[in-house]
Amino acid sequence: MTSANHHPSDEVLSDFAQGRLSTGMSVALSAHIELCQSCRQRSSELESREIVAWLQADQMQPSASPDFSGMLDLITSQPQMTGEAVVEPDREPAPLVSEIHMLDHSITLPRVLAKAASKGLVWHKLAGGINQAQVQIDNETQCEFLYMTPGSQVPVHRHQGNEITLVLDGGFEDEFGHYGPSDFVVRDRRDQHQPSTEEGCLCFAVLDSPLTFTSGLARLFNPINNYRFRRATSQRY
Repeated sequence: MTSANHHPSDEVLSDFAQGRLSTGMSVALSAHIELCQSCRQRSSELESREIVAWLQADQMQPSASPDFSGMLDLITSQPQMTGEAVVEPDREPAPLVSEIHMLDHSITLPRVLAKAASKGLVWHKLAGGINQAQVQIDNETQCEFLYMTPGSQVPVHRHQGNEITLVLDGGFEDEFGHYGPSDFVVRDRRDQHQPSTEEGCLCFAVLDSPLTFTSGLARLFNPINNYRFRRATSQRY
């Protein structure tokens, strides 16, 4: 387990505890929490606070019958990990993809990402030494594993919405800093940046809107980015 230097805000952790995040964003945050002891403790504290607040509000209405539907909705909205797989009759469960092999070593995935990767990873080479494998998690976000080869960079771009990037191996840098294993990086429509890496980097990224290239010939790919986002979010679950 590697100590992270960049963490989700208390606001994001609180939204997670209350089930306000999309499933894709929740998966990325769950993976970070598994890797980061301090955020795991902070998330637990916020969840306990939400439970206490719910109980106190319930005690203020003694005549009302207990309504557990809100808490049940919160629990069932989060990515669930169980000790045993449910096996359909005459059907073997799909094996978990617990590792991703890159160059001369393997990267062990957090359990929630292993579950997502087990649906199947198909890697595609993009421009500039970037490799992408999309995973289908919900119909609100575009979720993908990204591998940046050593010495590669993404063209300068900004986001039409929010992007969460969880670094799984290696590291990258942009105009705002350097990010290493377990770091949780948030970018929004106010940010314009150009991620690059000298050592190579494996990330899990979640977008709730397409990114927009802002300079050079890369701008020609913006219609493709919009199409890829629409396609990623048009799946039925």
